[in-house]
Amino acid sequence: MSAPAARRLPDDHPAWKDLRPLGYECTRWLNAMTMLQGRWRKGRLPESLTGFLQSWMPQEPLPTPLPESFEIRLEAGLLRAEGALSPVQHPAWQALLHLPALRDFWTAELRASHYAHLLHIIPPAWCMDPTPLPPGSVIAGLGLSSWAELPRLEAAGCSFLRHPVGENQVVLSTSSAIADAWLARYTLRDGQITLQDAFLL
Repeated sequence: MSAPAARRLPDDHPAWKDLRPLGYECTRWLNAMTMLQGRWRKGRLPESLTGFLQSWMPQEPLPTPLPESFEIRLEAGLLRAEGALSPVQHPAWQALLHLPALRDFWTAELRASHYAHLLHIIPPAWCMDPTPLPPGSVIAGLGLSSWAELPRLEAAGCSFLRHPVGENQVVLSTSSAIADAWLARYTLRDGQITLQDAFLL
């Protein structure tokens, strides 16, 4: 994939601050995904969370090793990547990153600052699980007591994207608050991930 030099991200563009750590953060996230799959398989998670992940966590082994160079894009408000980095664009993994029940796990594996930054980059997403919520509970971030109430939010002007991820399984997401579309190019050398360049799309 190539990008014309004329569209290079200007040196004073605020996106540089977000893009410099993003490649490293995405690779940490990949490693944490592998750890979460391992804990789930070994039964080392709470029973309710184990059952939820049985339905929603992608089960495919995550690709390794990482290539010496890779690209990450933000297009139409969605994070995009290819090859070994492709799991970061999977709607289910993005929804699990935002799942309150996994907040402590992600914070421990990613470190709080990296976790917070990924949440800033990746739009909020929810697994539209049909299991009824306990009385008095609401869907975090939406304030709904059930998915049947979602049309009320949409009628009020809220916009959502629906991503089919399996048979009768849908992940709901919002659009990114980041208006620009960009491509970031990274290299991996001696265990260090460096942002090489970035382009506006």
